[in-house]
Amino acid sequence: MRFFLFIALMCCPAVSQTAINPHWIAFSRAGAPNSNLQCFRPGNVSVSDGSLVITTKAENASCSSFDLRPAKYKYTSGFVAMRTFNFLYGTVEFRAKFGGGSKTGAWPIVWMEDASCQASDPTGTDDHCNGQEIDIAEILSSDFTHVNQQIHINDFKFNDGCTAATTDTSQNFHLYKLVWSPGSLVFSIDGAVTCSIAKDYVPHSPMYVKVNTFVGNAAGPIKDDSLPWTTLIDYIKVTQGPFVVFSDDFDSASAIQAASAATVNVLPAPRRGPLQMSPSRLYRWLPAMILSMALVAAVVIYLQMGM
Repeated sequence: MRFFLFIALMCCPAVSQTAINPHWIAFSRAGAPNSNLQCFRPGNVSVSDGSLVITTKAENASCSSFDLRPAKYKYTSGFVAMRTFNFLYGTVEFRAKFGGGSKTGAWPIVWMEDASCQASDPTGTDDHCNGQEIDIAEILSSDFTHVNQQIHINDFKFNDGCTAATTDTSQNFHLYKLVWSPGSLVFSIDGAVTCSIAKDYVPHSPMYVKVNTFVGNAAGPIKDDSLPWTTLIDYIKVTQGPFVVFSDDFDSASAIQAASAATVNVLPAPRRGPLQMSPSRLYRWLPAMILSMALVAAVVIYLQMGM
């Protein structure tokens, strides 16, 4: 029996939850009515040296979205979002250094939005689905020594939040974390709690993570000679209890897809539990599972013949 268990364990290794890595999508569109000074281009998003890289440039470009008519802009930037993965409650953790600097006009942000926006987001901001937002780390007024941590609920009816002081986020990597549970949000930077929100209207439906850099507007006047700006995200991880349900350390660019007519209308996939496997991962494990079953069967037959 011990030999049987040994063979089974050797043939059937445990599924690694950290391997769950759904696709990101890089947007190709204009901004939104309140953040419309740049075009978002997939070419401004890359993966290099183990980091997600979002580059903001001073260059002429034309773009549109379904809520902004085609127009010419002086800047381009990058915007990525979880393509299909969304989740309800858990801990979001990431390590980042934001692009820009004091009084440059840079407005980088890592945030979350209601999953009802996920399918339409690559083509434009749908105000009808845009009523639930969590800003995990946002730099406002180009003040890179303070981080805005805030919610916007029911189209800005509720806007609880805090402004956390820290060392220059454009010069230093910081570890950001959000613990999201029913009626509660707890934000921290580098292990220190910086903001807590306990309200009944804390979002209570699945959400997804987004990363981008806006230009100007809430960031103030733009300092052209400070461009380009580079935001670096070392990793992003989502855990639910003891399980890692999403993890990306950006070792490969293959998971980031550019938005196109073939992908922008894909509906979000149903949220999987921590022990469920996506079809693509199932197919990758299937040969090993078949081989494991064959080896186990051979051992059983051998033992029976020996008896």
